[in-house]
Amino acid sequence: METTIKDKPVGWYHKPESIQKDVQFETEDGWTIHGTYTIPNSYRQGEKLAAALLVHASMHSQTVWVAYPGWAKIQESVATLRIDIRGRGKSRGAIPWVDASREQKAKVLFDVQAALNFLCSQAEVDPRRVGVVAEEYSASPAVIGALEDPRVRVMVLLSGILNEKALDFIAANSTKPILYVVSKEDRMSFDDMTTAYNLTESAGSEIWVQDGLGVGATMGSVWRNVFADQSMDKSTDDAEGEWLVSELERLGTGEASEVTLTTDDGWTLYATLRLPGGIKDGATVPGVVLLPTALVDRDSYINLERVLVRHGIAVLNLEWRGIGKSVGKGNYVDMTLPELLNAPTDVQVGYNFLASQPGVDPERIGVLGTALAAKIAMHAAKENSKFKAVAMLTPVTWPWEEKNDYDTINALDVPVLFVTGDGFGELTKKFAAYVGQNKRNHLITYPGGFFGYLLGRVDKDFDTTVAKWFKTQLSGEEQAKHAAGS
Repeated sequence: METTIKDKPVGWYHKPESIQKDVQFETEDGWTIHGTYTIPNSYRQGEKLAAALLVHASMHSQTVWVAYPGWAKIQESVATLRIDIRGRGKSRGAIPWVDASREQKAKVLFDVQAALNFLCSQAEVDPRRVGVVAEEYSASPAVIGALEDPRVRVMVLLSGILNEKALDFIAANSTKPILYVVSKEDRMSFDDMTTAYNLTESAGSEIWVQDGLGVGATMGSVWRNVFADQSMDKSTDDAEGEWLVSELERLGTGEASEVTLTTDDGWTLYATLRLPGGIKDGATVPGVVLLPTALVDRDSYINLERVLVRHGIAVLNLEWRGIGKSVGKGNYVDMTLPELLNAPTDVQVGYNFLASQPGVDPERIGVLGTALAAKIAMHAAKENSKFKAVAMLTPVTWPWEEKNDYDTINALDVPVLFVTGDGFGELTKKFAAYVGQNKRNHLITYPGGFFGYLLGRVDKDFDTTVAKWFKTQLSGEEQAKHAAGS
């Protein structure tokens, strides 16, 4: 095992392979904040880098982010700004932290906001891909000052101590992944971190509970002492830094773009397209067409879009005729029955568009719909054998549709994910049970009568469950297995 890194023992770190510059800027309330801005030595002129703001704990200074190898390493791949918060280090000012009132300490949120403005103004930084790391008492002002900033897309909280306002911000967050790291003997932080994680609805959020490692960034020191016989690059700070960089790099892929499609009968349909990045030459990825139900629009799937792309699946989130922005020829409630019955042809248009995207495998595309759109998805898959998997979220069976529902599901030769609730009527329960009898299908039943776009209230991992199901069903191996058995 390597015993030194450059001229220092393992567990220490020589300065990062990055260009470092001392900086200072003013906060909204006039405090001068000092920090260090870094860009990797490998930076190429004109490149736009993901970036991270590093906010230390009350008893630390910005040097904590170079004292631990994992946090120093991230400065070799993303732009960073590590600051001394007011009252600490070079930002001590007239009032040292230990003498500051609670009101003054809460104003660290101004430090965070000013730091984000500075960081995002740098020519090397992509302001759409910014992460924030904070520890201990800095967690609350970091959350309050940064979580709802659209430039901030991911956060890491180390032994965070969170007030009620910060917890409210976290509970309202449904799209930005947060990594919570805490050691279980740290009772104050443990209670706050676990409470926050349980409030979190954002896909990709995780909690890493340590045992006996102490508080904040210093968990890295204790880990290296306890596990001195293990490779040092497996330490907590290495794992935390890698998680952050991975999330920031992922944001460089799957960026949403609005597209318009035209049907043969003159409807202009609006959709959101997301494609996974990093597809190697000659490689392909599966895809899914999402169909919102009539009562909502494509924003109801925005989190599912991101989760699917995180799982390497291309997405077309399609507002079919009469919903969302696709109302040029009328709203859904005003449509005639013949117009509504043509909605599955919109799905075919969506399939053709998604299948034409570079790197998308036209033989590995699925379709998902909620409520009424679940029926539309089912009918579209019946008409188009190119759809290889169907997810039906909380469809409802009505007496006048019952025979058609059974005839259509029986005509499908693809796996079906059928999600329902035990609060729906007997016809719907009977249909769900019938679909579930096919061993190739997967039936999930939740309590109550929540429609599909609200199931995140019941199960915060719901979108991940859907994405994993599609990834399995649309894998070449799964399709080959079924073909061999048929």
